[in-house]
Order: sequence, then C-alpha cells, then structure tokens
Amino acid sequence: MIVEDSIGARRDEVPGAGEPAHGSRWGVVWPVIGKNDDVIDARGSGKTSSDALLPDWPEHVDPTEWPEFSYRFDLTDGLPTFPPERHRVDALVAASQRDGDEVIGPIPPTGRSATITAIAANAAMAGLQPHLMPVVITALEAMLEPRFNLSGLVVTTHPAWPLVIVSGAAVSDGGFATGESLFSGGGARANLAVGRTIRLVTWNIGGARPRHPVQEVLGHPGRLAYCIAEEPVATPWPALHEARGVDAPHGAVTVFGCDAPHSVIAVGTAERAELMLEQVAEQIRAAGNSNTHTMGETLVVMAPQWARLLARQGWTRAMVQDELHQRAARRLGDIKRRGDGTPAIGHDDRYPWWPESIDQSNPDELVASTWGPESIHVVVAGGDSVTFAAVCPGWGTYGGFAVTRPLPVAVAPAGTAKERP
Repeated sequence: MIVEDSIGARRDEVPGAGEPAHGSRWGVVWPVIGKNDDVIDARGSGKTSSDALLPDWPEHVDPTEWPEFSYRFDLTDGLPTFPPERHRVDALVAASQRDGDEVIGPIPPTGRSATITAIAANAAMAGLQPHLMPVVITALEAMLEPRFNLSGLVVTTHPAWPLVIVSGAAVSDGGFATGESLFSGGGARANLAVGRTIRLVTWNIGGARPRHPVQEVLGHPGRLAYCIAEEPVATPWPALHEARGVDAPHGAVTVFGCDAPHSVIAVGTAERAELMLEQVAEQIRAAGNSNTHTMGETLVVMAPQWARLLARQGWTRAMVQDELHQRAARRLGDIKRRGDGTPAIGHDDRYPWWPESIDQSNPDELVASTWGPESIHVVVAGGDSVTFAAVCPGWGTYGGFAVTRPLPVAVAPAGTAKERP
C-alpha cells in the first residue's frame, strides 16, 4: 500500500504499510495538510521556512487511536473526526472523477495547494459519503474565485463564514435535508458532512486557526459546519441557481460569506405581504451588521409556507427582492446618529464605500443596505408549519459575495442517479 506524507506527495512503497501489524494497526493516509510548493520533501533533508508546518508524524496510527492523535497534532477544531484511512480516501478520490494529484488552488491563509487527495482526506475525517465529493470540490472552486475573497473571509474579525447552498437535482439525489432544523443540519449526514469538510479543509490545508492568523472576535457556530439545501418541491419559485442565470441539470452549489441566521416570524401578518416583508427588511437594515454602513449582499431564507403565501398574492422572487431592497433603506441621519460604521480615517465625515450618487450632506438621504435587488438572495427552505424566515447578512463590501457553479456530474450514490437531460 502507498503511504503519503504530510504534504500529499507520494513516497516509495513502505513494506507492510497498511498491512496488519502489531495486532490491529493499519496505515492511515497522511495528505491531510495538503501540498506546499515551498516544501521539497517533508521527510527529506531540505529545510525551508515551511518546516514548522510539518510535524514529525509516525507512519502508522491505529484507527482506534486516531481521535486523540488528531487532537495532539491539531488536526481538528475540537470536534472528533474519523481516521482518514486509505480505502476511504481512495473511494472519495475515485468518486470525484478527478486525478488525486490535481490541485484546485491555494487555500488561505497559508496558501498551501489543495490536491484532490488532500481534500479527500479531510472529507474522510468529516464522514463525507463519496458521491458528495463533487459538491465539496465545486464549493471550494467557487470559494477560490477572486470576488469571494476567501483569504480575507477566513481571517477577518467579522463573524461571517462561507455558507454552502445546494439547489436543484442534487438536493434529493444527494440526500440533503431542506426542512426542519435547516441551519443545524436537519438530521441529514449530507448537510453536516459537506459543511464539516469545508471547515476541515480551511483548518488543515489553509491553516485557519484561532488567534494566529484568524482574528475573529466572536464567530458563530456555522464555522463548524455551514451548509443548507433549497427545497426543490414545496416552493412557488424557480431554483436559486436558475434565478441567478446558471444552467445546472445536475444541480448547483452557491457559496456566500455571511453571518449566522437572524430569525424573523410573521405571526399575525401572514395575509399581508407588505407587513411580512417589512419584518424581514428590519432585519436586513438592523444596526451593527456590515451591510448597514458599506452596502453589500444578504441572504433571506423563507419557510415554504411563507413563500407560498406571497406567491398566492402575486409576488415573484424578483418582486420580493425589489421590495426588500427598497424597504431596507435607512436615513443617512439615522445611520450617523447611531454610529453605524464610523467613516474611515482620512475621509472626514464621509463614507467612502457609498456611490457618489448619495448626497452625504443630506440627513434625509435614503441609503440602501444592499447594492441592488439582485444582491438579496432569496432561498425557500425550512419547516412548513409556521411563517418563519431568516436573514443572514453578508460581509459588506469586503468579499464573500455569492458565487454559483453548476455541478459537473450527478451526485446520487452509484446506481441510483436519475437520468438527466
């Protein structure tokens, strides 16, 4: 069996590696950290500035000893993980339909390159099922687009974190939950394992650890696993990726850097669309989030019952986006009075992030919380018993902007995929 070193580069075959030795000892694959172009050989004599990143790991670890081993070598953020055994990693690589040595890009903040094998090792630690590897890889590729600014998002003092939103055919095919307890996984392995893999990739390959270099002040639980799926049936509107102009017969992944969900409940206003949307707008323009002083993007998740009530009154998704954009505007005087986003040093009393069209000398000037209606991403998901919604504010003008990518292949387990056009 081939054993891989800590940077993901293949070594010579080690006699007996992976074979039963000393009772129940089995080989555990070592590409967890990923590949660093500055490193010549993690086990060789070459010394580089990156040597400190490569601990002197043993060649064999009993899987039953893995949990304590992963804590000792800081391979987890605190939650237990599964051992990345060779057969599990190989199955994940095979399911990706990509070469194991292929590099999808540098993962910040360290900039170490993520090979498919290194991603698979972290996915094995997260308990990801092989058929979901395309979802993880597509999400990571979307996060590496420059406009997403992953390098800033993973180290900022702000609590925002990449949220993965699965839509279309991949939702039911992949076993994702879309109903009750949406933001806590909904009891589905798929939701939590995808979100968990993203976390471990940024932790192990990217080195995004608290204090150094991550400066996040409070954070939110979504850092542990942040993945939801859009309800594909009980929704009156097209899928999210369709609304964003993406053709995706196998489904799509949208990534968005945002806060934890802020709950909204429309009890008593369910038959009056304007009042329902006003409650959501109040959360969008709430004091303290980055959008209230820099503008940006925001996510609105509506329970299916709420969306259907709106649709019965003639509201389309585009109409909802436009209404929320208008209602979430604030008076300039109120923004300054409550001290939202003190103007930058060197800009006097001006907010340099705002368009020139805003008259910053007029206290009655209305300032939008988002750049436009299209910057409000509306998703239908959650339980169907009460008219709840949630607002997840974005990271202002700094990054984390929504990126949508189609899945290249169907994600159902082997032998169960539906025929796609």
